[in-house]
Amino acid sequence: MEEPSPALRCPPADQPSEPSSDPATPTISARVLAQLPSQERQMYSLIYEAGSNGMWMPDVRKRLMMSSYTATKVARTLVSLELLKEVSDVRHRRKKVFMATDFQPSAEMTGGTWYHDGRLDTDAVSAARHSCQAQVERLGVATVDMIHNGILRDNPRAGYTINNITGIVETMVLDKVLEEVKSTGEGEFTAIRSGTVCYRPVAHPAEGGMMEGIPCGVCPRIDECSPEGVISPSTCVYYKKWSEKYFL
Repeated sequence: MEEPSPALRCPPADQPSEPSSDPATPTISARVLAQLPSQERQMYSLIYEAGSNGMWMPDVRKRLMMSSYTATKVARTLVSLELLKEVSDVRHRRKKVFMATDFQPSAEMTGGTWYHDGRLDTDAVSAARHSCQAQVERLGVATVDMIHNGILRDNPRAGYTINNITGIVETMVLDKVLEEVKSTGEGEFTAIRSGTVCYRPVAHPAEGGMMEGIPCGVCPRIDECSPEGVISPSTCVYYKKWSEKYFL
């Protein structure tokens, strides 16, 4: 089988990919495809079409009707040419997902803001919850926009998006820390348009809650747990169920 050209690693600046109707969306290079052998070209094209979601290798093998040995060999060639990369998916940690190097993993794969290196950042989640709680207690009743704006005003470098805050507020409602209500436009709701969904502190919050519910705190083998160990958050079914409840 003919060897792919080393020139595929770094396409010259004067030979860009074909133009796209959306400049923000990467476009597969016809020049690169033309220099790839048949099997590499098929796999690269298929995985490129999957974009920022990538593809699980068994799905690639099934679609291309390749044996495990052949698919592994072809994938390694494409990775060595820096056309494909292997990425992690927080939803399916044991699955080997491949993606074209032109793309970045989707938020669903990485877990978004609250995950770091594929693991839930409980400190970041806790800090965001405290920030939201402080805004609602200060205002008495507030919409997500009001909470978001208040946090960014107090801490411009926080970097939270409106979707980040919406997700955090929803977990606080589930934990009965905040109460979701609709504005009447009167009394405590004077500053909020009638009918708008907003949030206020629960008079007597339930004990426990999301952070207290994390199974690590009561695990008898916590001292043996480590990211790369036999006992690990990435393989713990209890930790997985807890994180999926709130963040997936």
